[in-house]
Amino acid sequence: MFAARINSNAAFQRASHAHGRSDRELQFSRTRLGSGMRINSARDDVGRLSISEGMRAEIGGLTEGTRNTEKAIDLLRTAEGAMGEINSILIRMRELATQATSDTLNDTNRDAVHSEFNQLKDYIDRIAKLASYNDQNLLSGFGNDLNDLTSTAIDALADNGIRRVKLSSVEAGTYTFTDSPADNSVTLSNGTISQTVEFGSIMDGDHVADGTTVVANFDQLGIEVVLAGQGVAKSQGSYTDGDLDGQTLVVEEGVGGSFQLGGDADIADRLDYDIKDMTVGGKVLGIEQLSVGSRDSSRHALAQIDGAINRMSKERGEVGAVLNRLQHTLNFTEGSIENVTASEGTVRDTDYSVESGLLAKGQILQDLSRSAMIQSQVPIDTVMSLLTG
Repeated sequence: MFAARINSNAAFQRASHAHGRSDRELQFSRTRLGSGMRINSARDDVGRLSISEGMRAEIGGLTEGTRNTEKAIDLLRTAEGAMGEINSILIRMRELATQATSDTLNDTNRDAVHSEFNQLKDYIDRIAKLASYNDQNLLSGFGNDLNDLTSTAIDALADNGIRRVKLSSVEAGTYTFTDSPADNSVTLSNGTISQTVEFGSIMDGDHVADGTTVVANFDQLGIEVVLAGQGVAKSQGSYTDGDLDGQTLVVEEGVGGSFQLGGDADIADRLDYDIKDMTVGGKVLGIEQLSVGSRDSSRHALAQIDGAINRMSKERGEVGAVLNRLQHTLNFTEGSIENVTASEGTVRDTDYSVESGLLAKGQILQDLSRSAMIQSQVPIDTVMSLLTG
């Protein structure tokens, strides 16, 4: 008697292993063709994946840099447009000053000229304070900001209900609150201008109602303060009438705007630019005290306005130079994005002709391995009959 024992079928196992390999390769090929990428996970190619991810990060930074550059261009164009209008007003003021230097004007004529001259000064200030981009004033106090450390109203120890402070065309300086209890009003002053906001019936007695906010808009100063009641997120406690008395907001003169133009933190990818104060009392114009009420004052005004026009032209020229620089930066960055994207595609993208050939090869190998598996499965009765004779 034979002790017949069949432990394995080597041919079947080899065919099965070959079938598994070809099936996995087919899955990889289908994934690459379906995604369009040769590298879909770290196991596909660790080195190339690292290179590709670095390039993708660079592309993302450059893309955001182009958006920032476009916004910076829009901001400066807005500022330059307002500066152009102010320049036109200065030219008209020069005409009035020239007219007022002549003794051909009688008192009535001179009064009319003087009135228009003063209205034009007021309108320059109006333009300077209204020219803004995304709620940021451009021609008066661009870049001015609160000092969190020296402003007692918003420091870490404050418990007065302030939720937010918004600045708009605000001058640098220290602003002090006067807030008497139980009068439902608060006053803010910078030593020159004071403004009182009356809360009236919007308060819940002497405090802000729970879960709500109240806005104290000191528009003459360019400061808006949001006061919160109990239970309001991101607020420093809750406001009760009198809490702000003697507290301060310190506004520091900014150095202008900082525009991030590239994807890195390097200074080469950043542009800092200061737009000067264009109000009549600012350093560029300096015409706040000018008058054309007399012949002599008109002659003085004429000389001062000539200087203001020259300084304004210089500032506009600087803005134009920065705009040109930004446009060149935008063009360069867009070209860089195209080049890096092409390079990243070379590293990561699927070669469809090669991958299609591999898919066809895999399908053939899978069919062959399947056939080999079928052929290797000899019926057990046949095997036993051969062993037993």
